[in-house]
Amino acid sequence: MDSRTDTRTAWAVYAALLFGTFITIEAAAFQAPALPSVTRHFGIPVNMSALILILYSLALTVFAPIMGRLGDQHGRKRVITIGMLVFAASEFAAAWAPNFWFFLGARFVQGLGAACILPGVFAYATHLFPDNKRGLALGILAFTMTFGAASGGLLGGLLIDRLGWPSVYWISGALTLIGLVPVRMLVPEIAPAKNQAAFDYTGAMLLFAVIASLLSLPTWATNFGKESPITWAIVVVGISALIVLWRHSKRMANPVIDLGILARGTFATPSAIYWLHMIFSSGVVYSLAFFINSRPGGTAAQFGFVTLFLYGSGLISSPIAGKLVDRIEPRVLVIIAMLASLGGTLLFLNIDVTTPLWMVIAVACIMGLSIGCNTPAIMKLALGAVPAKDMGAGSGLFSMFRDLGSPTGSSLSLAVFGASLAYATQDAILRQIAALDLPSTSVEALARAASSRARELPAEVATRLGEAGLSADAVLAEANIAGLNTALTNVGYMLLGLIGLALVLSLRLARTRAAAVTGEAQARVG
Repeated sequence: MDSRTDTRTAWAVYAALLFGTFITIEAAAFQAPALPSVTRHFGIPVNMSALILILYSLALTVFAPIMGRLGDQHGRKRVITIGMLVFAASEFAAAWAPNFWFFLGARFVQGLGAACILPGVFAYATHLFPDNKRGLALGILAFTMTFGAASGGLLGGLLIDRLGWPSVYWISGALTLIGLVPVRMLVPEIAPAKNQAAFDYTGAMLLFAVIASLLSLPTWATNFGKESPITWAIVVVGISALIVLWRHSKRMANPVIDLGILARGTFATPSAIYWLHMIFSSGVVYSLAFFINSRPGGTAAQFGFVTLFLYGSGLISSPIAGKLVDRIEPRVLVIIAMLASLGGTLLFLNIDVTTPLWMVIAVACIMGLSIGCNTPAIMKLALGAVPAKDMGAGSGLFSMFRDLGSPTGSSLSLAVFGASLAYATQDAILRQIAALDLPSTSVEALARAASSRARELPAEVATRLGEAGLSADAVLAEANIAGLNTALTNVGYMLLGLIGLALVLSLRLARTRAAAVTGEAQARVG
């Protein structure tokens, strides 16, 4: 927009949209400190707790491109409004949930509501601001998302310790309804497309099958085993659905997955990098959530402080990076961010149960700075490669990559963390009681007690340990420490591989057209 009045109007509209984005991200951040408490409340194992994240993210990831397309066809403000109403209702339902399966259903509906909101906000960012000012706007958007994640982690931890886990859902639902007011009052509707094609229901169903298989595979493989027919059935369903979806999308005029946009390397490469970085970020957050809550003296509030500094660091770097990305080559910022993440991962590998909280926070700050630096640069590269007429579909696809990263990271990290914790804990117990010749049921009871704060043991097992001169508490504490250290280290190695791949891809990013033109002009002057 050219005039100062138009600029002020654009920022007023954008501020209303940012508030809705903030609430959505904060509510998602509430889940990290809540997850251990919800897991204990419903009595489910750590590996299965990934379903709490998967169901939300499945809906968010699958419906993001769908809602982006529907926003193009029927009005983006309308879709955002519906999404905020659905999101608020589902938050209240999650707080009231009488059982685990009802809670999972509410989480799925939450993801559906969020899928209506985020693609529309991305699309409005490109609509309201010209290219030379869009980097700052995207930096502010990244700042808002990061601030929501930071405040959500800290506030969620404090609320859970004092009021219980349902409180975070009641509060986020109420805030969403409050945020709906400025959206309805200030945000203008973008005229929908005149030619409205039929909706691709077949493509939506196939996309659902692909994403559901991808996200749930680590959880099922961990619980049923890699050789299980259930695990392989999920693999077959996922691959088959992906092949059929690819062929189907080629035949459709307006597919739910726009292959024309995906075929653009200038869109696909930065989106893939962002996906890997979101897997990395989510893996850090959720592995630390269980590690800090489970180590001696750990609390949800402590984890809240870690996320505050992790995302707070992003608050500092994202608007600065947003301003810089309008002036320098975006790929430079992406490469710097990947190198910082690599260094942070090497430090992450040295964390154990004796590491002071301030050192964990310092590592988290490095991670947060890299994420904040990367986000506006990647968003400008990816969204800048999408034609204006397809911005709803393109922003939906980008949102899908972003939202697919978080559940993939949580699912992978919790699968690795949970399996490593169980194996290392049991191994440590066996080493301590090798001479007692206890039955396998007793060993399993010890392993369960080691991972539980109550640490209740069958009387006969406690008696046998006492007769051998062993303290049950000492055995369980040592096993818990060994398990936690091994679990976090194994997650660290997984993160190292992910960020290494993202760094390789970042080196292959193409220069933007504006930077290329500037470089050619400078060469002519020289």
